[in-house]
Amino acid sequence: MKQLAYLSLFGLFFLIASCENSLTDDDSSSQDISVIISEENALWRISYFWDKDKDETNDFQGYTFTFESDGKLEAKKGDQLQAGTWRVIQDDGRQKFVIDLGQLSPLEELTDDWLILEKSSTVIKLKDDNDEHLEELHFSKI
Repeated sequence: MKQLAYLSLFGLFFLIASCENSLTDDDSSSQDISVIISEENALWRISYFWDKDKDETNDFQGYTFTFESDGKLEAKKGDQLQAGTWRVIQDDGRQKFVIDLGQLSPLEELTDDWLILEKSSTVIKLKDDNDEHLEELHFSKI
């Protein structure tokens, strides 16, 4: 009887393990955010930006963002081009997405180190690590 119980548990373990692997193998959330965001010729836009107490998404209407694999970042709106940088770091055991676009309004609002909430081949969701006020930033691939 014990052998049957152990065999059943052993089988259940392999069933769960195989289900878990099949989910993560095809899930782009397991990909490194650096690979996703810097895909060649990929353009991103801000689809959502909440700053402290209000939705400021419209401030970024018309901007497109290009993240290069070497850490360069370009924000473009019409003829206006702002160069910056991006990188991924580990801080206190958490992965953070760091953006630096200088002090040009409204892009200075994006200069921060962001916690990564969600990542896929089409959407990157970030949140400020400061719990005293809510800031959330979403990039969507164009």
